[in-house]
Amino acid sequence: MDVQILPNWGKRLGLFIFLISLIFVAGDHFMDGFNGAPTGTHHFFEDLLGNTLSSFFDVLPVIGLLIYMFSKEKVEDDFIRLIRLQSYQTTIIILLIIALAIYLFDVYYEVSLDMVLSLFMVLFLVIFYFKKEAHL
Repeated sequence: MDVQILPNWGKRLGLFIFLISLIFVAGDHFMDGFNGAPTGTHHFFEDLLGNTLSSFFDVLPVIGLLIYMFSKEKVEDDFIRLIRLQSYQTTIIILLIIALAIYLFDVYYEVSLDMVLSLFMVLFLVIFYFKKEAHL
């Protein structure tokens, strides 16, 4: 089953969307940390973009990573598909272990959905990269 729906240039597009939107999403928090101010003090990008557009930019990093994940490699063969499948499996097992550990230590710990999705996608990309480099 082939789930890659985008050509290889989708990797560049997804990375571009991810990096540009990350500037808008993390810019205010970075300025808070850089200046030593309490979190939520600076609202430059939120004031610049407005509430609705700011919410849209909160979703864009996830969309950029999805575009990157669903893009084909330069050489897409059965071995790359096998590595991709193994990476998905390893990522899911690691996230289940993390979820169980969080639940064991703090039952009332709340995690937002975009945080879980971002962790899943970044962890998958890191595992896929190292598996691919180890076998090539």
